[in-house]
Amino acid sequence: MAIIHVKARTSPYPGTTDISRTPVPDDKVPWTVNWSDYKPREYTEQFVLTKPVWADDSDAKKIKHYNEIDENIDRTSFMDKYKVEKETNRPKNPQGRTGLSGRGLLGRWGPNHAGDPIVTRWAKTEHNDKKKVLEIILINRRDSGELAIPGGMVNAGEHVSAAIKREFIEEAINSNADGAKHVDELFKTAIYKGYVNDPRNTDNAWIETEATNMHDETGELTKDLKLEAGDDASHVKWYRLDRDHN
Repeated sequence: MAIIHVKARTSPYPGTTDISRTPVPDDKVPWTVNWSDYKPREYTEQFVLTKPVWADDSDAKKIKHYNEIDENIDRTSFMDKYKVEKETNRPKNPQGRTGLSGRGLLGRWGPNHAGDPIVTRWAKTEHNDKKKVLEIILINRRDSGELAIPGGMVNAGEHVSAAIKREFIEEAINSNADGAKHVDELFKTAIYKGYVNDPRNTDNAWIETEATNMHDETGELTKDLKLEAGDDASHVKWYRLDRDHN
């Protein structure tokens, strides 16, 4: 059973006020369910259509190597091989229908690879007693204001570990040299590789991520880390993770 992605079926589409998806009920999400009347709305953001360096050609028929490394572009998926429509040569979202065709805000047909650094540590409570609380570094996204992990997209030809470090440096410490020198010590263990339930996903383009966790058990690795929002972040700080915080 495919994950019934929720954010990937929400309207309006991010960055718009008038782009609404064709409603897709839960039981019609899987491609294996016959839905002959399904007609998703087509949308690709205008800037993506100008073909910046991180974007594919608007004509999906020009893509010849889906499910492979295409020169320096990774078109493989963590979700195993995805299907491609014969007539249009467009990939099909492995988690099912989203109510929107095209690429939306995403550059690549098929998987768009991202890297997410999850940085946690133990911290003392406000009462400074023996109890410890778990904290995580989160940003406020500049575009939506929502809390997010300080990650981002992997560039063509870039290893995901390098992308994770680069995005953390850009978003959480604003490329500050004093903070950047500590980053190599942080990210070592990948804890998740797979599909992301993201509102930017479409029937033909979706985000997959590799998430890496660095947990500072003693506080030594992060004690000199200077957080400073940059790039796509408006704010960044340590947030407490406990039963009283959603």
